[in-house]
Amino acid sequence: MSKSVRALRPSRLATIFVVSGSYLFLCASFILHADEKASEALFIVNIGKKCGYIDQIGAVAIQPKYDDCRDFLESLASVERYSKWGFSDKEGRIIIEPKFDESRWSFSEGLAAVSLGKFWGYIDKKGDFIIPPKFDYAQGFSEGRAVVLVGEKHGIIDKTGILLVPPFDASGWEFSEGLLPTEQEGKWGFVDLEGNFVIPPRYHRANDFSEGLAAVEFDDDKNQWGYIDRTGTVAIRARYGNAGEFADGLAAVSMDFRYGYINKTGELIIEPNYETAYAFSDGLALVEKNHKYGFLDRSGNFVVKPKYDLAFSFSRGLASVSYGKFRTSGAPHKSNVTYEGAWGYIDTRGIEVWEPASSSASIAGMPEDK
Repeated sequence: MSKSVRALRPSRLATIFVVSGSYLFLCASFILHADEKASEALFIVNIGKKCGYIDQIGAVAIQPKYDDCRDFLESLASVERYSKWGFSDKEGRIIIEPKFDESRWSFSEGLAAVSLGKFWGYIDKKGDFIIPPKFDYAQGFSEGRAVVLVGEKHGIIDKTGILLVPPFDASGWEFSEGLLPTEQEGKWGFVDLEGNFVIPPRYHRANDFSEGLAAVEFDDDKNQWGYIDRTGTVAIRARYGNAGEFADGLAAVSMDFRYGYINKTGELIIEPNYETAYAFSDGLALVEKNHKYGFLDRSGNFVVKPKYDLAFSFSRGLASVSYGKFRTSGAPHKSNVTYEGAWGYIDTRGIEVWEPASSSASIAGMPEDK
C-alpha cells in the first residue's frame, strides 16, 4: 500500500495493514442502510489478537473473541473463527456458522458475497447459496446489481447471478446513481443498470457519479480531470491534476500537486493547502497536512487538527485514527510498504472515544477467548 492516495470517495473495498505481526482490518468507508440507525452502529476494535465491537461512545458491545471482523451491514457482520467465516448479529451471537473461506463485508440488499475454495457466490441470511460459487471474485449488491470478476474481466450480474452483458476490461465496483464506470479497449465510459453504454468510452479514467456529477480524466495531451453530468456534457472544465467525488456540495481536487475543494460551479471554496484530501462525510473532510491527518469543516477550518499518522473518513459519527509509522522492507524494486500503528476512534468533536492503543492492549477484567 502506498501512502499517496487519490482524493476519491472510499469504496466498499477495504485496506489491510500489518500491525505488530498480525493483520488489522479497517474499512475505508461504511455503508449505512436505511434499517440501521447511526446511534445503533457498532465499530471494530482489535485487542491483542482478537477483534470485537464498540458502540458510538466507546463502550464494548461485543467482546473481542473473533480472529478477524468486518463491519455491520443490514444488522449482521462477517467474522472469522478458526480460519472460517460466518456472520454475527449485534448481540454477538453467531447467526450463520463459520464455514466459508472468505468474506470481505456483510450483507447488502439481502445477499452477501462469500467464497468456497477459489470461487465466490452469494448467500442469503440463512447461509444458503442463492447464487452458487462460480466467480473469481464478487462484490456486494447495489441498485440490484453486483460487479464480479470473470477471469480478469469485470462482469455485471443481477440477483439471479446471470451476466447481463459480456464482461468489460475493467469497471468500478458498484453502481452509483444508476451508472457504473467501465473500461473497454483502454477507454472509460458509463453503462446503465442493463450494461448498456449511456456515456461512450472516451475518457482516460473515470470515477463514480455523485450528486449528479462524475470526475473524468480527459484523454488528451494534458490528461487533466474535470466533471461531466449524466448526459456526458462537461459541467466543470478539465483543469485539475486529480478530482474526487462530490459530497455536501464540495469535491476535492488537486492543483499544482496540492488539494483543495470546489463547488459544483468549479469555484474554489477551500484553498489547495493539503497533500491529500477526501470527500466530506458527516460534515467533515479528512485531509493531510505536513504528513499528518486532521479534519476540516465546510468553511475550511480544522475541527480536528492534523496530528494523526493515518486516518479514515467519518462514518456514522466516528472516524478511525492512528499513531504509527510506515515501514519499507524488501529490495528497492520489490519493496513492501506496511503500516504499524495503534488505532482508535474519534467523534466529530475530535474527542477520542476509543483511545489509540497498542494492538497488544487488553481490557481489564475481559476473559481470554479460548
